[in-house]
Amino acid sequence: MIELAVKKHLGDKQNSAFRLDIKFSVGEGITVLAGSSGAGKTTTLRMIAGILAPDEGFIKVGTQTYFDSSRGINLSIQMRQVGFVFQDYALFPHLTAEQNIAYGVKNSSLKREKAREMLSLFHIEPIRGQLPREMSGGEQQRVALARALASDPDIVLLDEPLSAVDVETRAKLLDEIEAVQHETAIPFIYVTHNETEAARLGTHRITLKGGSIE
Repeated sequence: MIELAVKKHLGDKQNSAFRLDIKFSVGEGITVLAGSSGAGKTTTLRMIAGILAPDEGFIKVGTQTYFDSSRGINLSIQMRQVGFVFQDYALFPHLTAEQNIAYGVKNSSLKREKAREMLSLFHIEPIRGQLPREMSGGEQQRVALARALASDPDIVLLDEPLSAVDVETRAKLLDEIEAVQHETAIPFIYVTHNETEAARLGTHRITLKGGSIE
């Protein structure tokens, strides 16, 4: 369960600039955050993750308050149990698939065990020793997803994760994302401006336009 009500001003306050003002509450499953480019989707994810702080409002995931301007609460990125899958994957180029996944595990004694569990979950055991440059786009995306889940997060944020893969790979990955979410029961927020993806996924759908919920 995630509850949030946030306001954020981006840009020079002396001039016309982007303002985000949204409020929503969603439960289990996959929540699709849709809307055109510049609607505020990525900004919303960055605030949930702690990369960007709202100007005011609150963010609550499960029983944990991540941010509350009225109470002076703003947990660091490290203290938030969030898995984040970036549009460009953000894999470490000098680490293998297994090492990239293990990087997301906070308990050092469980790194190898958890990494291998995730390799199995995404059926990518054969590439565990490969570097990102040796992987296909689909394989890189599976590693990024596995790393996001390796930390046993309270929520997983996916920022247009399939924009760089071909149509056939995208269809397979959509199936895998849905299956993994169902198996783990971790709430996912999936950002996309692709109508096909938005229609294919989602227990809930929230459409943003110009910084507000349409």
